[in-house]
Amino acid sequence: MPISGPVVHQQLMDAYNQVQADLKVQRDRLTSSADGRDELFDQRGNALVKLAEHYLPELTPDAVRKTWTEVQPSFHELLRRKESAAQSVAEQLQSLIAEKEQQDQALLSVDAELDAASDQQDEVAAQVESSLQADDDFAKLSDRAAVAEAALERAEANLQEIDQDSARKLPAYEESTLFRYLRDQGFGTPDYKKRGFTRRMDRWVAKMVDYNKAKQGYEFLKETPQRMRQIIAEDREALDLVMTELERRRDVVAEQLGLPDRIEQVNALIGQRNEVLGKIDTLLDQCNQKQIELTEIEDPRGTHYKEAIGMFRDMLSRVDQRDLERQARLTAEISDDQIVADLIDVDAEIESLDDANRRRQKDVSQQQVFLEDLGRLVQRFRAAGFDSGRSQFVGTLDIIEELNRARNVGDAELLWERIRSNQRWGPTAMEKITAVATHPMTQVLVNAMAHAAGGAMRDHARRAGRRRSAGYGGGRGPWGGPRSTGRSSPWGGRR
Repeated sequence: MPISGPVVHQQLMDAYNQVQADLKVQRDRLTSSADGRDELFDQRGNALVKLAEHYLPELTPDAVRKTWTEVQPSFHELLRRKESAAQSVAEQLQSLIAEKEQQDQALLSVDAELDAASDQQDEVAAQVESSLQADDDFAKLSDRAAVAEAALERAEANLQEIDQDSARKLPAYEESTLFRYLRDQGFGTPDYKKRGFTRRMDRWVAKMVDYNKAKQGYEFLKETPQRMRQIIAEDREALDLVMTELERRRDVVAEQLGLPDRIEQVNALIGQRNEVLGKIDTLLDQCNQKQIELTEIEDPRGTHYKEAIGMFRDMLSRVDQRDLERQARLTAEISDDQIVADLIDVDAEIESLDDANRRRQKDVSQQQVFLEDLGRLVQRFRAAGFDSGRSQFVGTLDIIEELNRARNVGDAELLWERIRSNQRWGPTAMEKITAVATHPMTQVLVNAMAHAAGGAMRDHARRAGRRRSAGYGGGRGPWGGPRSTGRSSPWGGRR
């Protein structure tokens, strides 16, 4: 059975929150790995101190300890700044997440109100339609509009045909030197003034090219389209008068039954929804920015850590490991060999840990990108109105399973295409006859005319109403014009 839009919407929001939580866990693991790396560096530093005490006279314990004393305060200050920055950004992120969750709940509330208000609007619109259909005068006017529309369609089709004929045939007349000469001389009209030999030659030329027949054809092609346009303009005026009266009757009934108030209520809720969506979009962008900042701060290879490594390397730059190994082999004692071996083991552990951290950081970066893509998917879902109660998805769409598989760059776009292709709009009272994207008052009129007109004229009556909504006449009633163009969302605006 179909899955409702709010259910899919909730699944997407839950998935976004879960990915956000997973990202935090991954970051915590990176932080823990960074602490382990610090411990290994401490071991390495201790080994270097022991080694210096053993056989590097120029690196006396006092000198090494002095170096450590000089670097330690700066190193601790750097770590303090990093932790402070991470805490500050994390607090800002949590505040933004909490605010976004509030707006998400506000959106769900507005969506529910909007669905209910739209249902009430449809009920009143159906009552207006029924009342108009029962009005004999409205039915007669609908028939007149249908007849006028049929005549107008025929005239427009004829005009298109004659326009095509003119475009195809007129160049032949204009390119005929003899025809153009006789026409310019005014041959066969009171304006023709030639005498004698010229007159006799012109008559001979006219007979040769059958000028009289050609002139008739030429004038027909030149003048008929303009005459037909005038007739069409008059037919449109006639249809406009009928449509104006139909709209007036619709407006009276709609006012009596309170449809304008229902429409205003729906439009007000649409405005609230758009306002909430704007806030959510802004908060989502801010959350993404803070996530990026936090990822950078807590990155073991990030700015703060690179600065710390630089300080550490400066401290150890006087000692080359190969020199230490070479010196250890020259001595008789085995204690320095053991220290160097320990140092090599620590370096290997550091390298292994760095490799693992690089893999984890890559995973965090990918998850960060996926989180941003998923956030944009939720934005597009809402912007399309798919979170409406009238939005439905085919039962075979398993969003949870799709989300469980989606984690890589580009997966969110594929998921969006799956969502779009499986989405359907549930029919409403006003959409059962026409799917034209118009103002609700125009839909009421089109539906009522289609029902009120005779069976043979029903399609023409519907097209007469659509012609009006598409811009002909402009919708002169207080609610007459179209609100939008393009595919209609369940709440009346283009999404």
